[in-house]
Amino acid sequence: MKVIKDYHIHSIYSKNGHGKSTPEEDVIKALEAGLEEIAISDHGTRHYLYGIKRKNIKVLSEEIKNLNKKYKDIKILQGIEANMLSYDGDSDIDSDILKNCEVIMGGFHYGVFFKDIKSFFRIYVLNFLGKFSLKIHKYITELNTQAVVNFMKKNKLDVLTHPGEKIPVNIRDIAKAAEEENIILEINSSHKHLSEEDLKCIKDFNIKVIIGSDAHDAKNIGIYDVAYMRLRNSGFPLEKVINLEV
Repeated sequence: MKVIKDYHIHSIYSKNGHGKSTPEEDVIKALEAGLEEIAISDHGTRHYLYGIKRKNIKVLSEEIKNLNKKYKDIKILQGIEANMLSYDGDSDIDSDILKNCEVIMGGFHYGVFFKDIKSFFRIYVLNFLGKFSLKIHKYITELNTQAVVNFMKKNKLDVLTHPGEKIPVNIRDIAKAAEEENIILEINSSHKHLSEEDLKCIKDFNIKVIIGSDAHDAKNIGIYDVAYMRLRNSGFPLEKVINLEV
């Protein structure tokens, strides 16, 4: 099996040194890895540590346009990894994003400007307390799951990134929402989710998944061994993996 497309690649436009490589360096490494198509998907604007600056959305668009002219053996898209901003499902996807980005990915991250105090409290306090109390863990997992489902239903997402990675969720409920909203779920090679157990739980849903490197340095593009292992061990149907050549 071989990944031929990778839509989860960051660049130096993920600010404060979070992304280490230029878009061109990403493209060169993707070509070396045998990829046919990639998306440069930097963090959304409301991530106060790593988010792309609004002015750079169009700068990156122009850079990608020029790279597509220069490198004919690979297709380069502009993406975004948007952020969930509230338990009501609000996000930092706006008209600039929708106008310029061809791949809209999104997920939960710490380090964002949450929309309200209630969401901030649930994220930082209840999720922390849930590590020490089974009752709180069960309660916050239900809230987290509904928040992610709201996020999926409220926004024009193509891909939900690393579901279950940062906060606990009920992955079957997430898969059900993905089925209803036609959203692809990500097997993230740099994180633990979708995990082998996740894939076993959701393999009977009528959904698609995608493998993403989540590369923050060009040297990590093309490394998908962890994802391959999860797929083999889980028995997840390979025909449901949209960027895999079997």
